[in-house]
Amino acid sequence: MNTAISKKINSKFYYGWVMIVMAALSLFFSAPGQTYSISTFIESYIEDFEFSRTMIASFYMIATIISGTLLVFMGKAVDRFGQRNMTIIAGLMLAVTCFFNSMISNIFMVAIGFFFLRYFGQGSLTLIPGSLVPQWFEKKRALAISLTNLGGVFANMLVPVLNVWLIKTYSWQFAWKTWSMLLALLFVPIIFLLLVNKPEDIGLLPDNRKVEHHDDLKEELYNMEKNSWMLNEAMKTKEFWFVGLISMIAPMISTGLMFHFFSIMKLKGIDETSASFVIGLVALPGFIMPIVSTLIIDRFRSKFIITGTLLLISINMMLLLAVNSTWTAALFMLIYGLAINIQGVTISVIWPRYFGRKYLGSIRGAATVFMVLGSALGPLPFGLSYDLTGSYQTVIVIMGLITLLSLGMSLSIRKPKKV
Repeated sequence: MNTAISKKINSKFYYGWVMIVMAALSLFFSAPGQTYSISTFIESYIEDFEFSRTMIASFYMIATIISGTLLVFMGKAVDRFGQRNMTIIAGLMLAVTCFFNSMISNIFMVAIGFFFLRYFGQGSLTLIPGSLVPQWFEKKRALAISLTNLGGVFANMLVPVLNVWLIKTYSWQFAWKTWSMLLALLFVPIIFLLLVNKPEDIGLLPDNRKVEHHDDLKEELYNMEKNSWMLNEAMKTKEFWFVGLISMIAPMISTGLMFHFFSIMKLKGIDETSASFVIGLVALPGFIMPIVSTLIIDRFRSKFIITGTLLLISINMMLLLAVNSTWTAALFMLIYGLAINIQGVTISVIWPRYFGRKYLGSIRGAATVFMVLGSALGPLPFGLSYDLTGSYQTVIVIMGLITLLSLGMSLSIRKPKKV
């Protein structure tokens, strides 16, 4: 895109809004690597290959942990080669992975498929949008990120239904091949044609600030360099570790709850049909996040917002202990969904706000390890609580206390200063 076109775009429409669509599209097409999508294939694997559920779950956990720890390399590649190139590569590799999954015939192929699905889908195509949108927005960064997240919300709602229909109507092999074609023939060409790494590449500034002179772009790039932290520098601050550890808590609780949700509800006298309605409510607050972001996240200090969400999650876990009906379960899920959505957007805002834009890919890649480890470890303590006590009350109380104790970390974070 040349300067003349960029000036035309600048005067009529800010191209950053197109980048939000591209980022949301990336989140949507990360679906083949997300748990809500992969879970629709598990019963077919068990039926066709007679794999045990424990074996599949174990390989899935291992694949998730390994892929998560390797995401730091994808983050560094994003900083070096740009979001556009790496989105294209990740999209093509995920397409190849989906086609590979249509041909699996043994547990080792399943394990390999899980790894690449998690790395290029759940990992890369969620990591890259997280480093793309902050390049284009500063003042409205939380709003932009929350709009981007709608891509994941829609995928969560639509993809499982689509997968189940494809599997029942045709076959699980056909479903994987469908995703391979959609990625290669639809997603990747759109990214190739429309995605731009940062506004300065087409003569624009973040937030569509007016460009009076070419020197304005030079000054912006100089300030970006001056205010950006390299990964090794960021890792020397307590903020990197505190925010990272805090970001482990919600994924750990969420995966534990979702993995054992129907069992938890059954013990509380809530039938499977009602529980299937309640579990979907966790995504509902995502639709109001653009409003919440504008009114709260873009206006107030991040440390206080995170502290508020941690306190809300802790109190809400105590509400879970008292759940005894469908409506109280729904109330718990809506409050929990709101809290984790606000916290997720706020943490996404913190990384560029605290550590700058230039090395955001590698920083987000390293930070993602915390979330992946949290999600991988989540189901185990819930399972142990049930096996040892016959209920989930012990682990619910422990999770609530862990969340409460993390308030000390959230209250102590502040924007670090370079020495």
